[in-house]
Amino acid sequence: TTVATLEHFTINFTIINLPYTSDLENPDSAKFRATQRVMNTLLDRLLKESSIGPVFQGCETTDFRY
Repeated sequence: TTVATLEHFTINFTIINLPYTSDLENPDSAKFRATQRVMNTLLDRLLKESSIGPVFQGCETTDFRY
């Protein structure tokens, strides 16, 4: 039998309809947390429906930058 191992990977992309503000630099700001929550939800849905869906464990948005 083969034992599955978790692999971490990074995805970088540009969101063209989200204006960047300094609030997105601060992980403790309400705007950062709200945007993070939305991004995690959308990315989770997208990736769960992809070819990696059966083994997908979840994602975490860690940073926003200009």
